[in-house]
Amino acid sequence: MKNVLICSALTTALVSGFAQADNHSNNGNAITGQSLVENGYVEARLGFADVGLDDSAVIVAGTFGTSLSQVYPGLGAEADLTLTAIDAESDFVGGTVEASYASLAGYATYTYSLDKEIKGLEVLGRLGLAYTDADASASNGTASASANDSSIDFAIGIGARYNLRANLALVGRLDTYEDIDVFSFGATFRF
Repeated sequence: MKNVLICSALTTALVSGFAQADNHSNNGNAITGQSLVENGYVEARLGFADVGLDDSAVIVAGTFGTSLSQVYPGLGAEADLTLTAIDAESDFVGGTVEASYASLAGYATYTYSLDKEIKGLEVLGRLGLAYTDADASASNGTASASANDSSIDFAIGIGARYNLRANLALVGRLDTYEDIDVFSFGATFRF
């Protein structure tokens, strides 16, 4: 619960900082609430998470991001929610271990366009913090046990995005945090 409160406080501080900048800026290059939405995008992805068991978990992920190019070209910010759709599992003699997790992350991002080399292709990088809540259970038919753990860890990711149109792109990402490696792919829609 303490981790959830810390993440909530950090998110509130970040949002209120943007709102404060929005209310008091006269500079055309300032970060405003309107510019965050105008430069914003959403992503929907499906993928696999390696949580250390024989079979990977199937995940669904959603991202809201925005460009902060008015601060520095290529800079951006993202909020990411990842949920387990199908649990990871391992079989052992007479039993099964299953694991699932949910993650809420905030990232600073950098996007590098490769338009000169390959039209429409962008290379993506991101670094941030992820709150992860993981559940595991084991059973062998006669006995069972379960555990839950949550933590805030550094998260890092790389990826690529191919722009099909001005507002639609295909995206693939590889992210890692708290001993979880996630490969996902999906689509980006820009506002």
